[in-house]
Amino acid sequence: MYIAMNRFKIILGRETEFEKIWKERDTHLDDVPGFKKFNLIKGKKQDNYSLYASHSEWNSEQDFINWTKSDAFR
Repeated sequence: MYIAMNRFKIILGRETEFEKIWKERDTHLDDVPGFKKFNLIKGKKQDNYSLYASHSEWNSEQDFINWTKSDAFR
């Protein structure tokens, strides 16, 4: 298994908008070979932003790399 993560700093007061965009976005990950699951995690609030992290699970690192080089990623 391979886990890929990204961090996002969201301006305070824009968290609901950010979460809505993530929930309603078009995603085709279920059709990508090696993809297992995706989560968006809300972290701590700081003085001027809220921290979020995306967490995706893949069968292998190579599956993740293949996806990042695919048309589906672009």
